[in-house]
Amino acid sequence: MKLTLELLLSPVGLTACGLILLTVLVSWRPHRLAVRLLIYASTLMFICASMPLTANMALGALEQKATQERVCPPPPPASVIVVLAGGINGNPVSDADVAALKAASLRRLLSAVQLAQQVPDSTLLLSGGWGKSVREADLMGALAEKMGFPAARIVLDTQSRTTFQTAQNIRQRLSHVPPGQRYLVTSADHMPRAMMAFEHENLSICAWPVDYEALPLQPLDMLTPQISALEKSTRVVHELLGMLYYRLVKFQ
Repeated sequence: MKLTLELLLSPVGLTACGLILLTVLVSWRPHRLAVRLLIYASTLMFICASMPLTANMALGALEQKATQERVCPPPPPASVIVVLAGGINGNPVSDADVAALKAASLRRLLSAVQLAQQVPDSTLLLSGGWGKSVREADLMGALAEKMGFPAARIVLDTQSRTTFQTAQNIRQRLSHVPPGQRYLVTSADHMPRAMMAFEHENLSICAWPVDYEALPLQPLDMLTPQISALEKSTRVVHELLGMLYYRLVKFQ
């Protein structure tokens, strides 16, 4: 109950309560239909986006699709494991500033290193070009080494700033690798769009989704507006718009 009260009194909770109150007020007093419809739509959209129940359902749909695309067995020896970066914070000045990696980058890398350490003679191909003097891939490579993965088996792609660019830029590097030895590691909600990009480049690769976040909560918490749910909803919209952009623009 204490946690629920805190969530309701948070900025997200107060905004949701305010929109609900506004909806009630415009329903009681005469207003133009267009105004009422706009307020109704805004309230409904915000409530759905900030409610864990709907946010987890939307995110879960993307993650389920990623799971369905994981049809390959565990990587065989000498596999190349491609890891997509998930962003950085600030402007790190050294590849030792691994704390600058955003949570998605960290989760993807940690899962990939754990996987690669179990695969003899495997290679980590770390892709991420965001950053100035130090790129995402530089930080991920430094962290992989700190985790004990051999530097000789780490390849960095510091030029790709988007998933689509990664598929284009590493195509030549993977051309000599048998299709059954190519693996792609990224967050589960991002995997469907990533696979679209690689398929467009005629680059066969095995999906290995990680970083699942559509987790079940207590019933009361599932119905309480939260900032974490808004963040999940934002990611879902980002991925859906990205896939639409691919189909309507990139693939034309």
